[in-house]
Amino acid sequence: MAVDHGEGKKAVSASAGRRMLVGSNVFVMTALAVGVVVITQLIAFDSTARWDMTSTGVNSLSEGTENLLRSLDQNVRLTSLYFETDREDEDQSRYRRTSQDLLDLYAATNRSKVSSDWVNPLKDHEQFAALLARLRERPAFKDEIAAYQERIDKYVNELDGRIGDLVKSELEAIPSGGSTLDGSGGGGAALGQVDKALNDLGTILARTSDRIDSAVSSDTPQYSLAIGDLTTFYQQLSQSLKNIGGFASARSGDPSLSEGEATFLRGAANRYAVLVADVEAETTALAALEPLKFDDLVSQLVPTGNAIVVETDEDAKVVDFSSVWPPMQQGRGQRTRFKDRAFKGEAKLTSAILRTIHKEQTAVVFVRYGGPPPFQGGFMPGQPPAPYSAMKTQLEDANFIVEDWDLKTTTTQPEIDPKPTQTVYVVFPPTLPQRGPMGQPSQDPPFADNHRQAVLSAIGDNGHAMFVVGWQPGPFGAMAGTYAYANYLTEQWGIGVDSEFLLIETRSISPGKYAIASQQFYFMHDMEVGDHDITTGALTRKLSFPLCAPLSLSGVVPEGVDLVSLVRLPARDGVWGVKNLSAYQEQMEQHPYLTLIDGDREGPFELGAAATKGEARIVVVSSANFAMDQVAFAREFGMTSQGVTIRSRNPGNVTLLLNSLFWLSGNTEFMNIGKPIDAAVLEVGSAGEVKLVRAITIFLWPLVALLGGGMVWWVRRR
Repeated sequence: MAVDHGEGKKAVSASAGRRMLVGSNVFVMTALAVGVVVITQLIAFDSTARWDMTSTGVNSLSEGTENLLRSLDQNVRLTSLYFETDREDEDQSRYRRTSQDLLDLYAATNRSKVSSDWVNPLKDHEQFAALLARLRERPAFKDEIAAYQERIDKYVNELDGRIGDLVKSELEAIPSGGSTLDGSGGGGAALGQVDKALNDLGTILARTSDRIDSAVSSDTPQYSLAIGDLTTFYQQLSQSLKNIGGFASARSGDPSLSEGEATFLRGAANRYAVLVADVEAETTALAALEPLKFDDLVSQLVPTGNAIVVETDEDAKVVDFSSVWPPMQQGRGQRTRFKDRAFKGEAKLTSAILRTIHKEQTAVVFVRYGGPPPFQGGFMPGQPPAPYSAMKTQLEDANFIVEDWDLKTTTTQPEIDPKPTQTVYVVFPPTLPQRGPMGQPSQDPPFADNHRQAVLSAIGDNGHAMFVVGWQPGPFGAMAGTYAYANYLTEQWGIGVDSEFLLIETRSISPGKYAIASQQFYFMHDMEVGDHDITTGALTRKLSFPLCAPLSLSGVVPEGVDLVSLVRLPARDGVWGVKNLSAYQEQMEQHPYLTLIDGDREGPFELGAAATKGEARIVVVSSANFAMDQVAFAREFGMTSQGVTIRSRNPGNVTLLLNSLFWLSGNTEFMNIGKPIDAAVLEVGSAGEVKLVRAITIFLWPLVALLGGGMVWWVRRR
C-alpha cells in the first residue's frame, strides 16, 4: 500500500499547529491570570477595605472612628515613638507592633487625610528633631512660643548686655581702696562690700546666660525653664541693686570717705534706677505669660516613654503609654507585663484626634441631691471608691467637660471654666436622707420644690438633659419611693415612670412556680433596642440594667413632642415588675418557690426613651445605676483563640451613655466612637514575618497558577 508522505507531513504540521495554538492560548490566559492576581493582591494591600474575622474586633475600627476619619476636613498625622533597642524584652516588641498595626488601620481608613509613621527616638535623632520642629510650628503652639521667645530675646539682645555693662562700669568706677572687706579702713569697707556684691551679680549673670542658652538651643527647647530662670534672676537682680543702692546711700556720709568715694556711693541708687525699673517691668511681663502647652507636650516625649503623637494642621496631642496599656488589675503599675495589660489604643487615639480637631466643648453636669461625690473617693482606707470616676475619664476622653452639681449644697449651677459651647444635664434621682444609727429621722432637709425648679430652670425650654430614673427604695425599705421629676416627664414629654415597680428575674422550676435566678436577680439583660441614632451601634445591644422601674410610653403625648423607644425588655417568663419585695420573702419562708402576686406585672417593659420638642431634647433611662463604674466597666473572664482573657461585661452601658450625650449635644457624627472596652490584643508576627506573608500572598499564589498552567501546556503538547 502506498503512503502519501505529503499528506502525513500536512497532518503532523496541522497537529503541531494546534498544539502551538493551544499552548499559546494557555500561556496567554495563565499570564493574564497571574497579572490579575498580582494586581488584585497589590490593590488589596493598599485598599481601605478590611474584613475583620476576629471575635473581639481587634483588626478593625469602630463605626464611629471610621466615620470620624472619613469626615476629616484637615490632615491627621500619627507618629509612634515606641522605642527599639538591642536589649529590649519581648514585651516591648509586642507593644510596638500592636501600636503600629493600629496606626496603619487609621491610615488605611482615609489615606488622603491620615498618615502614620514610626520614629525610634533612641536612634532616629534627625527625624525626632524634625518632629519637634514641626510641632513648634503648629498654630496652637506657635503664638504662645513666640510670646515666650520675645521675652527671651529681650534678655538676650538687650538686658543681658545692659546688665553686664552696668556691672563692669560700676566695678571699674569704684575708687581705689574699695577692696577693703574686713571692716577696717573706715569707709573703704563699704566700697569693698559694694565691690563684692557687684562681682556676685556678674557671676550670677554669667550662670543665667548659660542656662538660658542651654534651655532654648537644645533639640527639645524648654521655654518654661528659661522663663523660670529669668524670673528668678530678675527678681534677685532688682532686689540686689536696690539693696546696693540703699546701702551705698546710707554709707555715703561716712566722714572717713574721700570726696570721690562719697560721690560714688551717693549716686549708686540713681545710676541703677532705670535698669531696675526696666527689669521690674520685664518681671511683670513674664508673670503675664500663659502656661506653655508646648512644654507640657514635649515633657511627654521622653525617648523611652512609648508615646504616640497626634498632629493636625492646627494642633497636636500626645497619647501616653499608661492610658493605652492600663493594667487589667489595679495597683500593678509599670511592672505589669504585656499579657496582664488591656489595650485601649483605639479609644485613646480616637479621643486625641477628636479633642484636637473639635475645639468646641460640651459640658456634662451630673445633677444630684446628696449622696457620695461622683468623682472623688477611695483615697483613704475604708473610703468607698468614687462611683463615676472611670466614667468621668471616659467622658473627658470624648471631649466633654464634666462637672458635679449637688443641689443639697447649692441651688446655683456651678461655673464652668473654660466656658463650654453648650451644657447637657444628667439628672439623677435625689438621695433619701440617711436615718440615724438608732433609726431616728434624719435632720437633713429633704429634696423640695425649690431644688426641682432649680434643675428645670437650668435646663430651660430648649435644653438638653438625660434623666436617670430607675427604682429606689422608699423610707420603708422594700417599698419604692416616688420619683421627684415624674410630673415634669409626664406633662412635658408624655413619659410616665412606674417607679413603684422593681423589675426582677426569676427562674421557672415548674408551671406557675419560680425561684430566684441569681444573686443579681435585679439585673436585666438581653434587651431590644429601638431604631434610633443612639442605639444604632452594635455595642449598644450589650446592655445590663440594674434596679429598673418600667417607663410608660402609651399615654397622651403632648403636642409637638416626638417620642421614640430606645430600650425595651420583651415579655419573658419569670421577669416581673414587683411592688413589694417583702411579700416574696414571705413566700420563700412558707415554701421553696415563688408565684406572681396579684397586682404585680409581667412584660414587656419600656426601659429607655428619647424625645424631641423643637430644639429641646431629652433621654430617659430607667436604671438607677446603669452608668456607675462598677456596672458599666464590670469585667469578666472569657475564652478567645489566645486563651482566657478579661473583657468588658456590659460595654453597651458605656456606649449608651456616650451616644446619648452626643445626640443631646447635636454631635451625632461622633456616636459609637472608639471602643470603650478593653479589647484583647491580637498576637502578630515580627515585621519580617509580616513582610514574608505579604510576599507569599502577592507572588506565591500567582506562581502556583503559572506552574499549573505550564503543566497543562506540557500535558497538552504530548
